[in-house]
Amino acid sequence: KDDTQNLLKNLESNAQTPLETGSPSRRRKREVQMSKDKEAVDECEAPSNSNITAFALKAKVIYPINQKFRPLADGSSNPSLHENLKQAVLPHQPVEASPSSSLGSLSQGEKDDCSSSSSVHSATSDDRFLSRTFLRVNAFPEVLACESVDIDLCIYSLHLKDLLHLDTALRQEKHMMFIQIFKMCLLDLLPKKKSDDELYQKILSKQENDLEDLEKGLQVKLSNTEMSGAGDSEYISLADVEKKEREYSEQLIDNMEAFWKQMANIQHFLVDQFKCSSSKARQLVMTLTERMIAAEGLLCDSQELQALDALERTMGRAHMAKVIEFLKLQVQEETRCRLAAISRGLELLAGEGKLSGRQKEELLTQQHRAFWQEAERFSREFVQRGKDLVKASLAHQVEGTAKLTLAQEEERRSFLAEAQPTADPEKFLKAFHEVLERQRLMRCDLEEEENVRATEAVVALCQKAMRRRRDTGKEAV
Repeated sequence: KDDTQNLLKNLESNAQTPLETGSPSRRRKREVQMSKDKEAVDECEAPSNSNITAFALKAKVIYPINQKFRPLADGSSNPSLHENLKQAVLPHQPVEASPSSSLGSLSQGEKDDCSSSSSVHSATSDDRFLSRTFLRVNAFPEVLACESVDIDLCIYSLHLKDLLHLDTALRQEKHMMFIQIFKMCLLDLLPKKKSDDELYQKILSKQENDLEDLEKGLQVKLSNTEMSGAGDSEYISLADVEKKEREYSEQLIDNMEAFWKQMANIQHFLVDQFKCSSSKARQLVMTLTERMIAAEGLLCDSQELQALDALERTMGRAHMAKVIEFLKLQVQEETRCRLAAISRGLELLAGEGKLSGRQKEELLTQQHRAFWQEAERFSREFVQRGKDLVKASLAHQVEGTAKLTLAQEEERRSFLAEAQPTADPEKFLKAFHEVLERQRLMRCDLEEEENVRATEAVVALCQKAMRRRRDTGKEAV
C-alpha cells in the first residue's frame, strides 16, 4: 500500500513531460484520476493485509517471488515491479527518491542475492529440462512396442516430424503449381509456339531442373541436420531437438528465398538466352508473380487446416499409446493383487493352525518368485512380439504408400492431360490444388489406418497374455 502511494506521488511530482507541463488541463485530469486510483486502493485494502505483511516480513518472503520475467499476453516479458523501480528511473526523478521494496525487509545486497539465486535456480531447471532424453522414433507403431519410455515426448517428436512432412508436401505442391503457371505464361508469351515445341520445352526444362536441384540441396541439408549428433545412441535429448528444429527453420527459410530469387531471374534468362523482348519478359514475370501469390494463398489456407489435422492425429496417438501403457501397468497391478490375495489366504490358514509360520513364509516366497518371474517373462515376450508386429505394420504401410503414390501420380497426369489451363487459369489452379490436397489427405488417412491397426494388434497381444496369466494365477491359487 505504501509503495503504491509513493509511486503515485512520484509519478505526479517527478515525471512531468513537456506536454504535461504546458497543458494544465491535462495535468488536472491526471491528478483527478490519480486521486481516484488512490481512493480505490484505500477502499480495497482489506484489514487483514497488515497481518499478511507481518507474516511476509517475518518469513523473509518477497512477493511476487519469481516475477523477473513475467509473461505478457503478447508473449513478451516484463520486468517485475522491483526491477522497474531499481533500474528504470523516471525523467527528472533523483535516484535516491526511488521507493523501497514492497516489504522493505531485505537490504539491497540481500535482494541482489535473492534475485541471483532465483536466476541460477531457473537456469538450472532449464538445463535439467533440456537434458531430458527419450527414445528416437520415426513412426508411431515404434512407440507401442517400447518399454519404459517417455511416451509424451515420443509423441511430440512425431508431431514435429509430421509438421516437417507437411511442409515438404506443400512445398512440392507449390513447385508443381509453379510449373503449370509457368506453362500458361509461356503460352501467352509465345502464342505461335506449341507446348511440344523445342524452344518451349527447353525453357520449361530449365525451370524444372532448377527446382529439382533446389529441392535436392534442401533435402541434403535436412538429412545432414537429422544425422548430426545422432551417433549410435537410441536416445535424443530435448536440447538436440530444439537445436535441430532451429536449423530446420533456417534451412527452410533459405530455401523459400532461393525459390523466389529463381523466379525473379526468369526475366534475365528469357532476355539473355532466348532473345525475348524485355517488355514481354517483364510482363511474363509480373503475371507469373501474381498467379503464384494466389497459389500461395491457397497453400497458406491449406497449411492451417492440415496443421490442425496433424494436432488432432497427435492427440489420437497419445490416447492410443496411453491405452497400451495402461494395459501394461494392469498386468503388474494384477500381479500385486494376486500376491496380496494369496498372502491373505496363507495368513488365515496359519491363524487356523493349518500352516506353521515357516510353511507360510516358504509358500509366500515361492508364489512371489513365481508371479514376478511370470511378469518378467510376459514383459520380454511382449516386447519381442510387439517389435515383430511393428515391423510387419511398417512394412505393410510402406507397401500401401508405394501403391497409393503410383495411383496418385497417374491421377495427376490424367488431370493435367484433360484440363485446359489457359481457358480459366484461376479455376484451373483451384481444381489442381483440390486434387493435390485430396491426395495428401489420403496419404495421411492411410498412415492413421495403419497406426490404428497396429494399436489393435498390440492390444490383442496384451489381452491374450493377460488371460494366460489369469489362468496361471488360478492354478497357482
